Amino acid sequence: MRDSSSISEENDISKVVSCISQGIPYEHILTSPKPENREFLKSIALEYLRKIDREKDYNLLCLCMEEIISNSVKANIKRAYFIINNLDINNHDDYVKGMKNFKELGVCNMRDPSFVEKINKLGLYVIITFKFVDGCVYITTRNNSVISKEEIERIEKKLKLSENQSPEDIFMNSIDMTEGAGLGIIMIKKIMKQISRAEDCFSIRASETETITELKILP
Repeated sequence: MRDSSSISEENDISKVVSCISQGIPYEHILTSPKPENREFLKSIALEYLRKIDREKDYNLLCLCMEEIISNSVKANIKRAYFIINNLDINNHDDYVKGMKNFKELGVCNMRDPSFVEKINKLGLYVIITFKFVDGCVYITTRNNSVISKEEIERIEKKLKLSENQSPEDIFMNSIDMTEGAGLGIIMIKKIMKQISRAEDCFSIRASETETITELKILP
């Protein structure tokens, strides 16, 4: 059961401040990847960081948020691309066929208003939740393009390989011709280790209906 929260599609910082003062989570639906929407999410993060006196971590935290949100939006674009082209993303042959063209055709449509409208009509969403729990800031991003078990395993492998490695080694060991380099996920983990004392400062998991990525900032 999810916490009682305020959910909004509007870029209204007063609602964020109100949620913080009431001690309830704030949820924001990302209706499009327009720059002004992403800037608003950054302003929300700053409000939460101020409450724990960690404004100095703003830029680094925003880098992590940008990467996670981009991944979530791209996942929805990929799913929409497969649906629109009558391809089954869970079928191996369809997946291989679809991925050959997706990187060139699918992601290029990220800022195409008509394609964004198609994604919304398909019921695909990205929701970002901000909340305090026991003095920690949680930023949770959910999208309903469910990450596969194989993708989770690839991510875990990349994170494991990156431990105690030089940047050069990380680059060489992170190349994945199916999904891309995967350097963003590694970057997030490295940055979060710098700004948070929480062991589980970064996590990604899947439920039956959603992919859930979470950042935890423990002062």
